[in-house]
Amino acid sequence: MSRLVTLTGDGTFRAPTAEEAQRLGLPEDPHLAALMRLRALLGDDLEEQIGTRLYLPSALGLDETDHLLPASLALLAETTGDLVSYGWRLGPGSGRAWLHARELRERMLDAARIALLGYEGPLMVTALGPATLAGATFLQSGERALGDPGAVRDLPMLLAEGLVDHLTALRERVPGAAQRVLLREDAVAAIHEGRISTPSGRSRYPAVPAPEIGALWRSLFVALDDYGLDARSVTLGVGADLRLLRAAREAGARRMAIAPRRLPPLSTPVGRALWEGIAEAADDGCAFEIVVDPRPGGRLGPEVEMMLETWRRLGHAEADAAGVTVIAHTGVSHGLHTGQVDPSAQPAVSTLLDEAALEAMLRIAPTWAERLAS
Repeated sequence: MSRLVTLTGDGTFRAPTAEEAQRLGLPEDPHLAALMRLRALLGDDLEEQIGTRLYLPSALGLDETDHLLPASLALLAETTGDLVSYGWRLGPGSGRAWLHARELRERMLDAARIALLGYEGPLMVTALGPATLAGATFLQSGERALGDPGAVRDLPMLLAEGLVDHLTALRERVPGAAQRVLLREDAVAAIHEGRISTPSGRSRYPAVPAPEIGALWRSLFVALDDYGLDARSVTLGVGADLRLLRAAREAGARRMAIAPRRLPPLSTPVGRALWEGIAEAADDGCAFEIVVDPRPGGRLGPEVEMMLETWRRLGHAEADAAGVTVIAHTGVSHGLHTGQVDPSAQPAVSTLLDEAALEAMLRIAPTWAERLAS
């Protein structure tokens, strides 16, 4: 039987503290401890109709290099850089922080060999997408990569090559896993709408048209398909813009992540057009995954209700949403989406998922499944 609901996380997981590890009987190594806890939470389907998608955490928040941006940069093939006063810089030469970010990635791969021994379910790897990386990183000149068309064009291929190497190494360590990829384009809306400030702070970079962003995504999809990972195994965050949704579809995306909090209401012309675009894509076989904050006060209930109510107003039954995947997320990307938060800024550890957030999602999942089954 196909799953009514599948549960996963956004690629982050706050490492258990030494006290928590001792209480839970976990090893002292934080990478091994985190993976063991994630396997305990998401390593098995809850029941016949509720599935889970285990993921390899890209960020544990152990230090300033242990977040999603440096973890994604550490994937870039044949690329060097470092952490400087104004953010993460690409080239020349690899500094201590850059090397440490790569070391953390290797530690997680080594931990996977032990913590995921014998595992044969889905296993997801997470990285920031090329558009967000362009807005979040700097060049040697101090300019953002976004301001250099050549650097922007190179990012998808560098990321794709690095992802393929990473997935190959992961397959060697966990050979039975069904690999998946989550590409988080947290800042794509800000880049598309020209809300990223220049280093001086006195102006903003020009808006990047959706077709140009779609071309970046297309390069990634082609490279991952050559590796053997088709588009249905890759989830792409597309923001809340009809033009980006269409660009993603034209790029070959078949699975996209959307956040209910960001979607305009159906009562507005923009909202009506976007929702109809989502429904059209779904009818064409595209799968949508919804990004929600399951923590207390995270507005999970109202957001899911809004999604289902809109779905009904578009002429669909709730049961038509069966098979949806829910991605737990703390909401940190919402500020990036609106341009209120600089994508190059260092996130707080509190923005990472923790065990309590995942447990909250697991508790409410049977209610979702019951509604979708009716």
